[in-house]
Amino acid sequence: MATSNFNLFLIFPGWLLVFNFLLVAWYFNSIITNLFLFKYKKWNHIIKIFIIIFSNSLLLVLFIFLSAFISQIFHLEKEYNYLLLIVRGIISISIIYLIQYTLNMNAKNQAVLLQNQMLKTENIRAQFEILKQQISPHFLFNSLSSLRSIIRSSNKNAENFVIKLSDIYRLLLANKEIVTITLKEELEFIENYSFLLFARYEEKLRIDIEIPQDVLNFKIPTFTLQLLLENCVKHNIVSKENPLHIKIYDSGAKRITIENNLQQRINTEEESGIGLQNLIKRYDLLGVSDGVQIFSDETVYRVKIKLLDS
Repeated sequence: MATSNFNLFLIFPGWLLVFNFLLVAWYFNSIITNLFLFKYKKWNHIIKIFIIIFSNSLLLVLFIFLSAFISQIFHLEKEYNYLLLIVRGIISISIIYLIQYTLNMNAKNQAVLLQNQMLKTENIRAQFEILKQQISPHFLFNSLSSLRSIIRSSNKNAENFVIKLSDIYRLLLANKEIVTITLKEELEFIENYSFLLFARYEEKLRIDIEIPQDVLNFKIPTFTLQLLLENCVKHNIVSKENPLHIKIYDSGAKRITIENNLQQRINTEEESGIGLQNLIKRYDLLGVSDGVQIFSDETVYRVKIKLLDS
């Protein structure tokens, strides 16, 4: 009867070591690919490659030393071909890293898609809030009352008022799905919006804008200035005795400030913070944690917003 050369006692330690090596290599590469893709994204690619090769080489060397140690314990010197072990180890690590890289890239892409969808949803909600404010009976009543007064006084601005009002709705509808917009485009929209406010409040309202040319190509979330300007008028007294002064200016460090003298209405609506909360959330979804900074004391209310790279 032929005798079998298969000795489970001699082969099992090697199998167990290889299995544990592959398991450790899998989790190790999962960690480093996840770190480089999500946490250390700005590191130089050459540095990343060097760290990956160096760390996996250490892992392979450790495996070879363990193999040598086990072979001495179980007297398996003849069972191991260390050159073959090294080649197999390199191939195994390469395959494991490629799989982990593919899985992590897929996870990253899914996270980006989810973030974009959340941002789009939040942006649409913001546009809905803006549209709801603009088409509210209160807004239409005041706009039409202002238009009626202009027409009765034979003011030549009546035609411009209608044009500006139509421009506002056109821009709102055209940009309802756009996430960010250049500061220059936002200021052009504010020009139309301010015209309606001046027609309504006249000398009771003053808006000063001081924005240098070199920051106009930076971006901000769509309709940010309109929302903040609306808040200023909505939550403050605007009268001949207490005129409202709004200032929009560059405050440096890639930030724009919207400031007004504080003369808060006694009866404010419960949802007064929704606009700012929405703006903060939109900045968060863009990956900017400090996009909105708010300051207030007894005399002034100030909001600083961060400019985004184009």
